[in-house]
Amino acid sequence: MRQQYEPSADRIIALYQQLEDDILSAVIRRILKMGYVSEASKHQLEVLQAAGLLYDDIVQLIADRTDACTAQVRVLFEDAGVQTVAIDNSLHEAAGALPIDIRQDSSTRQVLEAGYKKTLGTMRNLVSTTATQTQTAFIQTCDRIYMQVSSGAFSYQEAIMNALRALADTGAEVVYPTKHKDRIDVAVRRCVLTGVSQTAAAVSLRQAEDAGCYLMEITAHSGARPDHAEWQGQLVTITGKDAGKIIDGLRVFTLSEIGYGSGEGFKGWNCRHNWHAYYPGLSTPNYTPEELKKLDEPCISYNRKLYTEYEISQMQRAQERRVRAWKRRCITAQEGVNSATDEATRATAQAEFDRSARYLKNNEAKLKDFCRQTGQDRDRFREQVLGFSRSEAQRAAQGAKRVKSGLTSGGESGTIRPYERKLSRTDRKRIVNCGVSEKKPIFAVDTDTNKFASYVKNVPKKNGFYDVALHGNPTSVEFFGETIDAYLLANIIRNRKDYVKGTNIRLLSCNTGNTETTGNCVAQIVANELSVQVEAPTDIIYVNPDGTFTIGDYDDGFMKIFYPRK
Repeated sequence: MRQQYEPSADRIIALYQQLEDDILSAVIRRILKMGYVSEASKHQLEVLQAAGLLYDDIVQLIADRTDACTAQVRVLFEDAGVQTVAIDNSLHEAAGALPIDIRQDSSTRQVLEAGYKKTLGTMRNLVSTTATQTQTAFIQTCDRIYMQVSSGAFSYQEAIMNALRALADTGAEVVYPTKHKDRIDVAVRRCVLTGVSQTAAAVSLRQAEDAGCYLMEITAHSGARPDHAEWQGQLVTITGKDAGKIIDGLRVFTLSEIGYGSGEGFKGWNCRHNWHAYYPGLSTPNYTPEELKKLDEPCISYNRKLYTEYEISQMQRAQERRVRAWKRRCITAQEGVNSATDEATRATAQAEFDRSARYLKNNEAKLKDFCRQTGQDRDRFREQVLGFSRSEAQRAAQGAKRVKSGLTSGGESGTIRPYERKLSRTDRKRIVNCGVSEKKPIFAVDTDTNKFASYVKNVPKKNGFYDVALHGNPTSVEFFGETIDAYLLANIIRNRKDYVKGTNIRLLSCNTGNTETTGNCVAQIVANELSVQVEAPTDIIYVNPDGTFTIGDYDDGFMKIFYPRK
């Protein structure tokens, strides 16, 4: 009988999602309370004072939430122990071993208690970094706002909105000893589920040892990592006996061969496998070789392509993350509306809320269609952001309608040049000169995690088109990390010596052909400015090392042609 305990940390995660919302609200209120940017010395004093008060507030928020979650973590461990022992008791009883009562078995209780204390300690250590990290992020955000405004590159309202977007995207973070950062709910989920899973495995191991059973059968699931797929559904010896043999058609692995106790191996990071006792001659393998092979066969159709169950689940998780991200954007923008100290900032925040609401509704519609096509159930919890209440959802629906109808307050709809950014004449001249002097029109640099600048050089040329490559979005592009508008980009192209007037443009730049929100985009503006056709991607563009590329997370985007218009 195939049985596996799957722990759920939803209640615990909910507590920390609410904590993140509370922290973001506290940060936004502190930023907006400071008002307009003052001179440098006064600004620094105000920031440092506010940062100290913010730190105290967040420490208290974390303490309250951690205390509330302690009991939930214990319940999760107790439940894991009960469920695991129940499964293993049935296996040991069939072999003539006595079942155990987890409430009275001191050996098993010790394993549970040790796992609980270790996990709780790790979680508290991780979360404790959040206050310091948030304080640092607050100071950096305030300094960034000050520099953007004082340089003349952005208005105060634009700088505030840039800050709110960044806060929504990063959220409240924890810092690992390796300096790696994660959102607080992600870190807590991983910590708790890994701790519970490892403890459940230790309980099974202890029970098998006490019963004199030396073999464990490992569970199996679709989409396992290649090095895990090798041993899933197989046997492992806990004593070394029969290592390398074939028993009942299953290979016997050693503990070291499956990486037990390591981060990469069995019960390591994000490992979903489990194990249970196996008695040769009495137990029956849960999976045949044919069934194990079928686990990774594509069997679910989406947009006329077949995917494995694991691929479909990952695609759904990605869409759920996008929904949550836009809900957070809505929440931070609404906090900006509520906390703004002047009408101009309030109007700008309202426009940001409406824009985010439109993207939210588009992504919710995509997720709904995905589930309809694939037959997957909507996991509402994974779409949930606790600060996004029913009233917030109603406001988002109204905001999306305003954007669709062109009635957004404070937006660009009333300007003569949509999406034009405030830059000084000196800065514009500097950027144009830099763009003209570049050997190739590739205005991006590589990072450790993104080799776009190198890979895009290998994209095959398209006859009749002039390629321009840089990072972008529907309303602006990044010129070597500096945000510029479509008008400035058009001016750079116009003045380059290798560009022949009248040649069509191909923009290799994410989302610059996306018109979902307002009907306008960077590509359209460049087409208007240069009086040529412009081809641009409607979604994120992913460039491979050989120069081939796909558009969209699921290759569901395309290159769209924009024609010049007045």
